[in-house]
Amino acid sequence: MDFNATIDLIIRDLEEAREIIDDLKKYPGVPVLQVELAKSKCKTAGEVIALLKTIKNNVIEEEKTGKVIEEPIRKDVIVNKESEGQEPETERQLLLMKKEEHDHHKKPSESSIIADTFSHLSGSLNEQIGSHKTDGDLSQRLKSKPISSLTEAIGVNDRFLFIREIFNNNKDAYAQAISRLDHAESLCDASAIIMSYTGDNNETEAVIQLLDLVKRKFPSHG
Repeated sequence: MDFNATIDLIIRDLEEAREIIDDLKKYPGVPVLQVELAKSKCKTAGEVIALLKTIKNNVIEEEKTGKVIEEPIRKDVIVNKESEGQEPETERQLLLMKKEEHDHHKKPSESSIIADTFSHLSGSLNEQIGSHKTDGDLSQRLKSKPISSLTEAIGVNDRFLFIREIFNNNKDAYAQAISRLDHAESLCDASAIIMSYTGDNNETEAVIQLLDLVKRKFPSHG
């Protein structure tokens, strides 16, 4: 598969991923902001990949039209051995020297073509980098935003993670624990509820994520 076909395939996959992510909004408990953030990341990735395709096509086009055409070797630079008394080896050396001089002038021309091709794209790349930074800031704000209900704040993926890693695939135990956490009066009480399920195993990724959510429910106690 050639480069352009591969890029087109990746862009189509990203578009399908955006549609799948958008479909998640139909399910209860899925935060709309997180869905929109995921869609935005897919869109940004597709634009960057499409930009790479444009860059490569521009370079190929410049190479086709911008190469220096090799000059034919003039007959008058070849010294006749009978008139000048030189050996055939000297003639070959003259030809090689001519070719090396031509190549020496040719390389800077190709380099300048590539530099010109990329220079006008620097602004677009900077915009893409700025877009990624904005996405990161949005994600950080979402993670620190106070919440009022754990039941509503926990997304689908986190819910499956908590049920599997903390509650041993027991959905009823998970539902009971989240209900108790939603009715807890302080961060200390909520932490005690979590520890009653995890015991000493409280350093896993799932436990840390659940504790982070609880801290957002009690921000004044953080």
